[in-house]
Amino acid sequence: MNALRFSMSESNPRLAIVDDDRSAAIAAGWDVERAGYDPFIVEGPYQNVNTLVEHIMQNAQGALCDHRLTHRGFARFSGALLVASLIDKGLPAILVTQYKEIDTDVSIRKWRHKIPILLSRDETNASTIRAGMAACLSELNGDVPISRRAHRVLLRITDISEESEEKVVDVIIPSWNPQRAVRFPASLVPEELQDDLRQDVRLFALVNIGAETSDELYFQQFELASEPDEDDGLA
Repeated sequence: MNALRFSMSESNPRLAIVDDDRSAAIAAGWDVERAGYDPFIVEGPYQNVNTLVEHIMQNAQGALCDHRLTHRGFARFSGALLVASLIDKGLPAILVTQYKEIDTDVSIRKWRHKIPILLSRDETNASTIRAGMAACLSELNGDVPISRRAHRVLLRITDISEESEEKVVDVIIPSWNPQRAVRFPASLVPEELQDDLRQDVRLFALVNIGAETSDELYFQQFELASEPDEDDGLA
């Protein structure tokens, strides 16, 4: 990871605003100004995420990114991928969406392990932007909150289906909430385990079970688990 390019001690650091809706970008700029940053509205279109990452890094010290960037032809990739790519470069970035309940399970979950802060559009304001940037910087500096720390846990598959023409997996995470299923894209699971994905199969994975809500959960490093013991409470 590259050295951090953003410091809370800087005078009016510049925050890039990435949104395919120009009016929404302008409105976000007002909140960014009230938060104490200098807004920099990014103009599209972009075909390649790396090109946009480079442009942002050359012109700003942080970013506020909408998730759905393809509908108006602004970009050929999602805001989730953009935020994950910026975080990889050490640049703090917040993901914003007005489709939080719809997109969390699949298109955002793919990159959730690299997205420290996800805000719904209606909760995005000067206060949450300031707090979100501080949280991003803290995680980039190695101070990962309990809610973002991964633990190796057991998952039980309850269903395999499709969402938006993409294969998805529904699982129960007993160590998080044994009464609530959570969905993620099957593409997160290694190719060699794809044929094993079926109802009642158990998997091990790294999951941030300290998360308070399901939209915060991420999944990594899957392994196939052995068949459960009937007395372990998971059968």
